[in-house]
Amino acid sequence: MSRSITVLYGSETGNSQDLAESLSTSLQRHHYEVTLTTLDQFDITQIINIEKLIVICSTTGQGEFPLNARNFWKFMLKKKLPSNFLTGLQFTTFGLGDSSYPRFNWAIKKLHNRFLQLGATELSKRAEADEQSSQGIDGFYVEFEKLLLANLQKLMPLPSHLKPLDENQLLPPKVKVCVDMKKPKRVVSYEQSLLRSDLDIKTAQVICNKRITSLDHFQDTRQLILKLSEQDIQSYGPGDTLALYPVNNNAHVNALLQILNLEDIADRQVTLSDYSGLSHDGGLVQKLTVRSLITNHLDINSIPRRSFFSLLYKFATDERERDKLRDFSKFTDPEELYNYANRPRRSILEVLQEFDSVSVPLEYLFDLIPLIKPRLFSISSGDVDRKRGEIELTIGLVEYQTKIKRIRKGLCSTFVKSLNEGDQVLYKLSTGKLVQRIREDVPVIMVSPGTGLAPMKNLIESFVENKGYDASNLYLFFGNRYHNKDYYYRTELETYKQKNKLQLFTSFSREAQGYVQDNLYAHSKLIADLLTKQNSLIFICGSSGSMPTQVRITFETILKEELKLDDLMAKKYMEELEQSGRYIQETW
Repeated sequence: MSRSITVLYGSETGNSQDLAESLSTSLQRHHYEVTLTTLDQFDITQIINIEKLIVICSTTGQGEFPLNARNFWKFMLKKKLPSNFLTGLQFTTFGLGDSSYPRFNWAIKKLHNRFLQLGATELSKRAEADEQSSQGIDGFYVEFEKLLLANLQKLMPLPSHLKPLDENQLLPPKVKVCVDMKKPKRVVSYEQSLLRSDLDIKTAQVICNKRITSLDHFQDTRQLILKLSEQDIQSYGPGDTLALYPVNNNAHVNALLQILNLEDIADRQVTLSDYSGLSHDGGLVQKLTVRSLITNHLDINSIPRRSFFSLLYKFATDERERDKLRDFSKFTDPEELYNYANRPRRSILEVLQEFDSVSVPLEYLFDLIPLIKPRLFSISSGDVDRKRGEIELTIGLVEYQTKIKRIRKGLCSTFVKSLNEGDQVLYKLSTGKLVQRIREDVPVIMVSPGTGLAPMKNLIESFVENKGYDASNLYLFFGNRYHNKDYYYRTELETYKQKNKLQLFTSFSREAQGYVQDNLYAHSKLIADLLTKQNSLIFICGSSGSMPTQVRITFETILKEELKLDDLMAKKYMEELEQSGRYIQETW
């Protein structure tokens, strides 16, 4: 009997990927042959040929799939698929969600039910992890894996001559790395690193990188404008996003090369083989050296996850360091890992610097360090810029001091801050669905604190230029901290307001003006009228902290007070707005 199992994941922040990698390791230790990849990278035509499938997937936004799972889901929704399409497939699913959101674990529920509709049978019970639960994601996962392994053992008993591998035993590396010592050393320039194996990745030139917050403000927010090459000019609209591909800075790369004793071969050409399972969005640099591999592909400044420590401890020669690293890899004590890595936001590079008995072989770097993922940003420019072949982004740089008094800077933030006019960057455009939902006769209520303004600015500029749309139907509720420090695009917005092309409502929280939800409530009668009499669409964009929940509660409160609805009726009204596509929430 085949012991092949396919593990697919959909991950927005890396949590689902981390669990999928942990599960893959556990399965391999039980002598299963595992194929691990993202839902979208999986060859969908092969799904009818596999017998055992496990899917781990988070839910994003309004019950949506992560970006690296949406093509898979789109295929599964095809009406022409027969009801016996997946007959013979045994599967189970594990969802990651947050019960504070209305469509909790919506993605995994939809996928699980669709598999059943197409004739697949359950291998093990579906699990839905809740970030808000006292047991956390880890508690749900431990129970899920335990039940899954027990069910698999019943279906595919381990041959009597085999025993599960000890957790201390190293598994083979997932990528074969060959260093060519015969060819001369090569210095890969930044321009050469822009040549990728993924032909959908384009290059653009930086023509503006301007700070748009005051110098005495804690937040450095950038207006980044890119000029596309003539052959790559593409149409884009409100809600569309651009993915930037950042790289590590030279100082960090040199530090890692020194720690791993790779300085002597840093500029030697390397060849990779058997790397089809790598989720390398953006493709690999075409002519790799050890240095360019680390610079362009390995996220050495990311916060290490549990799967990182479960492998790293095996390379420690000092017993105390080995035991400590192993403690971080245990699901039974999540606080240990949280306090060491997550709370102070330690990076992988810092961990390797602190545990100096660790010596990681080059061939295990892909197993140990995650690949650099592109960073998605909402496009903030409208039709006029598009016609000029330009794209504008509004980027809040991440820089803060941790509990252990260390300054932290995000990888992409460091990259963006370093860009000068004339520099080239890699990018990819992704199309959203927002513009498809806006009719010319329907008002739009836009709620956008902070850099959530970006897609709203795109929408405003696009519809101001659209002669068929009455731009006075655009209602923007923008909020930030200070009127004179972080009022993004003030001149443009107030000009539109003066020309009656925008209804503008601002809130600056440090000036006793409250938050966007307070401003919504202050205009309760207007909001109720827009929703009930004019079928207005609501578009919310910004941080995924408490803002989305508070804004939703405010809308419910307005409905209760203005329409005399009870709690249940107000909640139902909001749910109907969501289901009809009139309540759109994009948060990060």
